[in-house]
Parts: sequence; structure tokens; C-alpha cells
Amino acid sequence: MKLKNDTMKKLIPILILAFLYSCSTTKKTVDNKLYNVLVSSEYGGGNFRFYEIITETKEFKMLLGDDEIKKFVKPDDIKTSNFILVNLGEKSNGGYGVEVESVVEEVDKIVVTIKEIEPKKGNVTMAITNPYAVIRINSKKPIEIK
Repeated sequence: MKLKNDTMKKLIPILILAFLYSCSTTKKTVDNKLYNVLVSSEYGGGNFRFYEIITETKEFKMLLGDDEIKKFVKPDDIKTSNFILVNLGEKSNGGYGVEVESVVEEVDKIVVTIKEIEPKKGNVTMAITNPYAVIRINSKKPIEIK
């Protein structure tokens, strides 16, 4: 009986410590997602169709200067991520958008497939729009866009 009590006395503090450690509020959440669409809008893009892959600090400063985008990025993000700016150009009506169809990590590169969303028939806004999106690729590998 004494052996059982001694074992229980040793086991209880270990269980309490394990419980307290598992309840810690300093746990880190790891996001394995290869990409994030930071901003996607019908308004605010360029007047002509283009995309730009942003990999350098000089280029990244442009994103940091944008009021909408700077909510989602920090100056050091360029050290661990690349960014893609996609502009669909000027459109004569609403309903256009940018969709990331797939992002695949290969040994030597990241392959990103982007699709232009077209308006649904009969349900369009009659306004000049400039759809664009900014996509964060959580890798510094070279990017290929399809």
C-alpha cells in the first residue's frame, strides 16, 4: 500500500505539469498554406493587362505603400515570400475578377495557374472597372505563371 501511495505522489505532479504545459497560451500556429490572396477587387488595378512577380525589396516597397495591401504585409515578408500582382486591365463592366486555380510546388519552382473570372450573363454592373489581385507565395523559389 505504501508503494502505491509513493507512486501516486510522484505521478500527480507530473500529470499536473503536463496539463499546465498543454494549456499554455504561447502555442504557435503553423500555416502550411503555399499561398494567400491578400487583396482581390474589381477596382484599383491598372489600366492595362499585366502581371508582375515581386521578389526584391525595391519592388516590394510599392506594395508597402498601398493602403489596402499594407494591412496584410510587413516589411520583412519579402525575405520569406514572393508576391504576384495581377492586373486584368480596364473592363467596360463589372463582374470580372482574378482566381488562383492552383499553386504547385515543384523541386526548383512554384507553378501558379491564374484564371480570369468573367461576368455572369445578365447580371453585370455598368461601370468601368480595373480588376486586380495581389497574391503572396510563401516561398522564395522562382515562380512560373500559367
